Amino acid sequence: MTEFARQKLVIGHDVRAIRYYDEQKLCTLINVDFTDKTLKAENYTDHLIKTAFGKNALPTWSDLEAFLEERCIPRSRAGLREYLETIGVEEYDPVEIIKKTQGRMAEDQQWLEMEVLG
Repeated sequence: MTEFARQKLVIGHDVRAIRYYDEQKLCTLINVDFTDKTLKAENYTDHLIKTAFGKNALPTWSDLEAFLEERCIPRSRAGLREYLETIGVEEYDPVEIIKKTQGRMAEDQQWLEMEVLG
């Protein structure tokens, strides 16, 4: 567990670890505080294209939201309602979708793992 996560857990925040993989290689660890909407990302590869935020060393909450949405079916996709029903998600929520799909896409080998810490 990172120092960022430890400090946030001590004050009772909802902290989660999001691990971004390329096949079985961990590329980025993102510790996310869902209470105060802050995060800290650590890359484990030099291949920027395989990291969650590319060359952005200090991603914001907005960057995280955009990244998570990129790993989901597009909001404008025809048949979205049926897709959400099939995977058991009530509404378009990237976090909930990723819990079900691991953010897997047909065109790459990257995927996400989310863990509630604490």
